[in-house]
Amino acid sequence: MKTIGILLLLLASFTTNAQKVKTDIVKTSAECGDCKERIESKLNYTKGIVYAELNYETKELEVRYKTKHLTLSQIYAVLNELGYDADDTKADSAAQKALPACCQPGGMAKEIHN
Repeated sequence: MKTIGILLLLLASFTTNAQKVKTDIVKTSAECGDCKERIESKLNYTKGIVYAELNYETKELEVRYKTKHLTLSQIYAVLNELGYDADDTKADSAAQKALPACCQPGGMAKEIHN
């Protein structure tokens, strides 16, 4: 009986320490495969991010993150600091200008017309 009590206590402690993982879709201003690599590399090595994958054709980023470590606003901030819009938040203008031409807003269209 004592063993069952200890096991229940351990199980309860694991359950309360479990971290909630949330999945969100973020609309970005990403333009190309370079953007995909840049965004995924940064986010997938950010503490609290479980998974991040960008579909640059739809400009949608699927991100799974631990809510104990990060908020969606903090993820927006990381994207903005990289030079990308994230939903309704705007990219840092200096970071955006530092991106390669193909990664700036309208960049792929600019390259096609040149």
